[in-house]
Amino acid sequence: MINVRIVKAATEEQEIFIEELANELYQVFPMYFSEQKMKDLKEQGTLDFKEYDYKGTLDDAFQIITSLQLIHTLLTKSKRQWVLKDRDLFDKNCKKLNDCGLYFPLSSSDFNILNTETDKQGIQILM
Repeated sequence: MINVRIVKAATEEQEIFIEELANELYQVFPMYFSEQKMKDLKEQGTLDFKEYDYKGTLDDAFQIITSLQLIHTLLTKSKRQWVLKDRDLFDKNCKKLNDCGLYFPLSSSDFNILNTETDKQGIQILM
């Protein structure tokens, strides 16, 4: 007996939307990182697909989209104070991105301090 598993591929529109969401996160990063750190993140391939891990399935696309949206929401909520549950949710979604093949080497602890080079307000993490 041969076992066959049918999976649906992500649509082109979903992959374009993922790229747009990744670009939006890069617009938020300067609130937290210096220009040099931003350059390093891009050179490392942050928010790029890991070709050997990304399967391009419909399920992966949905997981990536929801994770990127959640991370963006947490990082941009004005005057937001994170509680431990928020940190856990953030880190869980970072892991989910990597598991689905989108390289994201950051965690909630990387976003503790706002970049002092900007005037923007961000979040304060509470223990």
